[in-house]
Amino acid sequence: MNLRAILRQPVVTVAFHENDVRWTTGRPGRIASSGRAPLPPGLIDDGVIMDVAAAGEALRTSPGFRGSARMRAVAALPSPRSVFRQIVLPALRGKQFAELVEREIRREMPMLADNAYVSWKQAGTRDGKAQVFVAGIARDVLDSHTDALRAAGLQPVAVDLRVIAAARATGAADCILAYAEAQELELAIFRDGVPSIVRYVPLTAPCGDAAWGVQVTEELARTLKFYRDSHRDDDVAGTLPISFVGGAAQQAILSEGLVASTGHEVAMPPLELSLTPPEETPRFAANIGLALKDLAA
Repeated sequence: MNLRAILRQPVVTVAFHENDVRWTTGRPGRIASSGRAPLPPGLIDDGVIMDVAAAGEALRTSPGFRGSARMRAVAALPSPRSVFRQIVLPALRGKQFAELVEREIRREMPMLADNAYVSWKQAGTRDGKAQVFVAGIARDVLDSHTDALRAAGLQPVAVDLRVIAAARATGAADCILAYAEAQELELAIFRDGVPSIVRYVPLTAPCGDAAWGVQVTEELARTLKFYRDSHRDDDVAGTLPISFVGGAAQQAILSEGLVASTGHEVAMPPLELSLTPPEETPRFAANIGLALKDLAA
């Protein structure tokens, strides 16, 4: 099969969350069907799927799921055991630059190189220097999610972090993203399409309780204050609204004192693709971002 034929193959996206698994299928850049299925309590611990066979079975038997090994499967991963760094290096060309990046990662982050899958991307140049974004994902987290896809009869070809995929779904290169679920909150600030900060926060109160909303507000305010203090020359981030996505986005955006505590407006932005029914779209933000991912890159 030639490359063009491979790139036309249908894509199945999968995002395992604490309480359910969410999936979509469709041609690249499109969504033809979607669904979700409940997961047993305690199946995921610190981002790791503890029983990949049970997770795969839940996905495979989800109502309406028609995924197969002929599709390209892409997974969205949680971020609790992920590391992000931006490094600045001389702007070399070709193989020399790649070798320089690999050496710098091993020198500055030796534990990361030993215990995580590491990827990097050049995020532009400034004053003759290359800006490089580095992400590391714990090996057991990534392996458990791809093994669960294989247990469902799928062939994983790529992964992405949920919060990065969700940001892609908004279509905004600059955004403040709050990915809210009943038991977890992922926060990220993106500038020029690159995350400057990513935080994962377990939520301790039941979703909908006043204490749950208070924690959402406090964590957002803390994250934004830290960013302002460490990026005093960034005048753009202060003007951005907080974009809420995820299964608990509607509850999170109503958290008391949110605008007053953060100094930012809040929104549930339209995403680049929509689902049926439309009110389910924010819940599937990570899947939408995976469907839009360039799998040829």
